[in-house]
Parts: sequence; structure tokens; C-alpha cells
Amino acid sequence: MGDSNTWDLVGEQQQRKKSRSPSRASRVDSELLVGVENVAELEALGLGKEQLEEEARRHKKQRSKSPALENIRKTSIHILQKFGAIPKKRDDSVLLFRNIDIPDIPLDAICIRPKEFFEEPKVFSFRDMGREQQKAEVNEKCSYLFRGTSFEQDDHFELPTETGRVPEYDHFCPIHGSRRRLPRNKLVTMQTLMHSVDGDDNEDLSYIYGHDFLAKLVRKKKREMLSGAEKERANKIKRKIMSNLWILSVAFLFLFTAFNGLQNLQTSVNGDLGSDSLVALYLSLAISSLFVPSFMINRLGCKLTFLVAIFVYFLYIIINLRPTYSSMIPASIFCGIAASCIWGAKCTYITEMGIRYASLNFESQTTVIVRFFGYFFMIVHCGQVVGNVVSSYIFTLSYSGTLRGPEDSIYDSCGYQFPKNLSLLSELAESNLARPPQKVYVAVCLAYLACVIISGMIMSMFLNALAKDTRNRKSAQRFNSEIIKLMLKHLINIKFMLLVPLTIFNGLEQAFLVGVYTKAFVGCGLGIWQIGFVMACFGISDAICSLVFGPLIKLFGRMPLFVFGAVVNLLMIVTLMVWPLNAADTQIFYVVAAMWGMADGVWNTQINGFWVALVGRQSLQFAFTKYRFWESLGIAIGFALIRHVTVEVYLLITFFVLLIGMCGFVAIENFDHIVAYWKSLKQHECSEKNLHEDRRSNT
Repeated sequence: MGDSNTWDLVGEQQQRKKSRSPSRASRVDSELLVGVENVAELEALGLGKEQLEEEARRHKKQRSKSPALENIRKTSIHILQKFGAIPKKRDDSVLLFRNIDIPDIPLDAICIRPKEFFEEPKVFSFRDMGREQQKAEVNEKCSYLFRGTSFEQDDHFELPTETGRVPEYDHFCPIHGSRRRLPRNKLVTMQTLMHSVDGDDNEDLSYIYGHDFLAKLVRKKKREMLSGAEKERANKIKRKIMSNLWILSVAFLFLFTAFNGLQNLQTSVNGDLGSDSLVALYLSLAISSLFVPSFMINRLGCKLTFLVAIFVYFLYIIINLRPTYSSMIPASIFCGIAASCIWGAKCTYITEMGIRYASLNFESQTTVIVRFFGYFFMIVHCGQVVGNVVSSYIFTLSYSGTLRGPEDSIYDSCGYQFPKNLSLLSELAESNLARPPQKVYVAVCLAYLACVIISGMIMSMFLNALAKDTRNRKSAQRFNSEIIKLMLKHLINIKFMLLVPLTIFNGLEQAFLVGVYTKAFVGCGLGIWQIGFVMACFGISDAICSLVFGPLIKLFGRMPLFVFGAVVNLLMIVTLMVWPLNAADTQIFYVVAAMWGMADGVWNTQINGFWVALVGRQSLQFAFTKYRFWESLGIAIGFALIRHVTVEVYLLITFFVLLIGMCGFVAIENFDHIVAYWKSLKQHECSEKNLHEDRRSNT
């Protein structure tokens, strides 16, 4: 049936009627299940159409039980739609009523039709004969609309059953004129009304054929089908896996409470020795991450690798009690190797637990692994907060009798004007950066040493070893050079190399915060005892944003988050380059640290995930290795720059590396378009060249 006149659908009733065109999502049809992966499983588990509808209704009721949660959900969706994060839902309904803007006044009562038409004579042509006939047909078809009584009821007048489209725009025709401005699917016809299935039940069940919902039903049905003994065994193993995850997270919390707190004090307390030791640490971490972790994990297993690495951290903190070049540089090298092993073992351990848990709970392996990593980093990021608070608290207690408030004056030798030669510091800045008494520093190191001991005890007494560790120890292990070969192979991959500058910037910005901001800004302006409190603010912001920005990629996509992190970092860099440091502006120190943590949360979550997306989920170990290598290399370069450039030059280098990295990221996102554009240019050049050669040959 063709598109009839819209006015025929309106009766004498002035009440508005509303109809919605049927969508595929709102139809309860078994044909929609074609192509869904879970159909065979649903049939095998005995889930028919009635069971699906019942589960959908139950799911709908559970979602709408709490009015507060429903209001929060609606408000958040409305806000996201306002900002354009979520596209607004298209309302494909059409209101059916007589337009009050068109009065029922006969046109002949107002308008007088012209009886004569004056046209210039036109040269006769056989081509115009068909056009004139077509125009005549158009006028004849719409002639009933030009009568003054076209909107009045006429029993002897019948509208044409089918109305075709005309190529010309007619202002007087409601079908061929103003109605043409609406999209095709907006026109309401009798056919759409007859097949409309809009109802409350179908609208509530419009999502039952989604893959996620079907997979959830399959998992639920499989869990219900487990017998008593088998179910108890599966629940026991799942509880054991979750307890091991929390044990590992708490052990890492104590370990990195000590390491992060001590690392933030290196450049302020130990000066050039601290920066040189950190260069050695992260350079060894970058190089050893290519081949050492796989050998150690296969040779010792994850649990023994954890314990050996914790022992190396223990020795590193002991050597920090009396730091010298002859002891700190070798200790830092071994600590970097231990760091690469402990991070590699952590990835292996959590991945194996996630795979095992997913098989027991009938879930996707990727979903469970990502969830476990989220739980882990939620706990570990708190170590940045606890370690810094411990150091500042001990320093504050030792300086309690001599502490004084910040002076309301501009420090000419602090901030971006911090000199390379410390003899040029002002007297107040020099007193703020004075090394704390040895007893106080030893007390801080002993507190961190206790945290490392607690971490080792938790690992050794409560953490279970993986089952495959015992199998791997029986076979002879050798160094695996596969990752090194892959690294060399992918050096010619354009996409990977475009992401390298942004990953190096991730290391540079971490090195700046740990090595430059703590010394040239916080330590110089407020004092060494305030470094921990300011860095604790950074840790809180980093932990919260790392958790929040991970799921936000599903709403906003990767590009907005990267742009947000880049804008925040650029603003903070410019702020630090123009800010005349005044110790009385205490809030600015904390705001800069919090904003820097917000941007760092973007880089920590998104760059790592971007490497996984480029390399592929089939090689997670290689993706983590590449990310850890380039990030550690960037941190090592950052600490090396501290010795050779000023703070202002360091900020400029960081600024331009970030711009280059963002250009590389944009190039990766539009890589296919760029390649297609260059190919078209080459083809155009080749065609012009061939055309030019043909012309020359013809002449």
C-alpha cells in the first residue's frame, strides 16, 4: 500500500494520537535469534521463548526496584546526552492532529486566481513535448488541493488511492511539498499502523535478544545446573582465588608503600646521587624486562619470584640507610631487575587466576582478568598515599619545635627558576632543602623496612603457588629470546613507533613529578617535610582517576580521554612555567599535584590498553613488556635530564614531547585515512605522469 494522504488518518477527534514505527528491537520474533552465539546453548539448557520473556520481566523489575537508583541513572544519562557523550534517542513518533496553523478558510474567499498567464514565446522543440505532458499530469493530480473546499468533507469526492512522488517542489501540496522535508521513515501510513506492535510488554522486553543478556542467562542457568558437591567445590575454589587476589594486592600495597615513599625523597634528600640511582634503576628495569621475567617465572614460579624480588627490595632499602655511589648504583641495578620480575610475575599470576575463575563461574576470560586487575590496582595505588603520609608525619614530628609557617613572598630561586648550582639558592630555600637529621632519615627508612618485611611475610605465609609452577620447574629452562626478536621486528611497524613518543612522555612526566616537582617546587618552597603530604594528594587523585577513566572509554571513546589528559598536562606545564612561586599559596601545590595525578590516571590506563589493542589480546605479555620498556626508558631519560638541564628546559622538553606524542596518537587513530589519502595522491601523480608522457609521445 502506498503513502496515502496524511489527513486521512485524522478523524474528527481533536485528541492527539501517537504511533511509533515498529523496530526490530521491539519485535518478539524467533528470527531475530539467528546469528546469536548463545542460541544453541539456550536450546540445550531448555530456555524457550516464555522463559526468556519471564527472565526479561524479572530483570526489568530488579532494575527498577530502587527509585533513587533509577533517578540517578536517568539524571546521568540526561547529563551525558547534554554534553554529547551519548546520542539522544530518536523519537520516531509522529503526532497526528489537524494543524491549527492552517485555518479552514476557503482559498477562493481570499485569493483570486489569475485568468491569464503572460509568458514569453519559446522556440518550439520536440524535446519539450514530453516535459509539458509531465507538468500537465502533475497539475491534474494535485488539482483537488487547490480548491477552496479541499479540507471540507465531501461525500462524492474520493482521494486517489496512490500518490506518487514528483520531482518538483510544490508549496501548496501537503504531501509533495512540506511533507517532503520529513525523512521517509517519519511518514505515517496505514501499513505502519496496522503492523505496529508498540505495547508496554514488548517495550520492556526490547532488549532480551542482546548478546550480553543472553550470555548472562546462559551463565546463570549453568550455575544452577551444578550439583551439590560440584557446586560446593567450585565455590570453594572461587573463594580461594579471591582470597589470593586480595592477599597479593595487600602484599603489593605494603611493598610499594615503602618503595614509592622512598623514591619521592631521593632527589630531595640524596641530591645527584638520588637521581643517578633512579636512572640506573629504571634503565635496568627497561632492559631486563625483555628477557629476565620469563626466565625467572618459568624457573622459580610466580610465588618464589615474588619472594626473591621482595628480598632485593629489602636490601635496597637497607643500603639507603648509608647511601654512597659504590653501594647505591649496584643496588639500584638489582632493584630494577627485581622490579621487572615482580611486575611480570604479577601479570602472570593474576591472568592465571582470572582464567581459572572464569571457567568456574562461566564468564568471559577477558572480563574477569580486567576486573581482577582493577581490584589489584585499586589497592596498590593507595601505597602512594600511605608511604608519603608516613614520611611527612615522621618529618613533622622531628621538626615540631622548629617548624614555621610559609612566608608570603616570592621565592626567586625556586620553581621554574631553580638553579642547577645549589649555591645560588636563597637562604630560606637552602634551609628548606637542608638534609634532615640522620636519625630522622633512618627512622623513615626503618618504617619502610618494616613494610617490606610485612609484605614478604604475607606472601610467604598466605599466598598459594600456581599449579603450573611445579610443572615448569621440572623442565630445563633457558632464556627466551622471542620477545627480543619481536621487539626488533616491530621497530619497523609504523603504528608502534607512532605510540612510542607518548609512552616515553608517560615516563618523563612521572620522572618530573618525582624528581623535579618534589625538590624544585615543594621542597624548595614548603620544606622537605611537606613533600609527603603533597604527593599523597597526587596519589589519591591518581588512584581515583585510574579507576574511573578505565570504564569511561566505553562511553566517550579513546580520543576524548587522551585529549583530556593532554590538555590537563599542558595546562599544568604552562602554569609551572609562569608561576612565580610563593610559599603562601599552599593550595596551588596541592592543586597541581591533584591535576597531575588526574592526567597520570589517563596515561596509566589508556596507554597500556592502547598497546594491548595494537599488539592484540593474544600476546598480552608482549604488550605489557613493550609498554613497560618504553615507559621505564622514559623515566630513566627524565632522571638523566635532571642532572644536565634546568627546570625550565625540562618543562619545555616535556611540553614538546607531549605534542609530538599526541600527533602520533592522532595519526594512529586516522592511520587508514592517511594511508588512503597518500595512495590517492600517488595514483594521481602516476596518472598525471602517464598523461604527460602520452602527450609528449603524441607530439
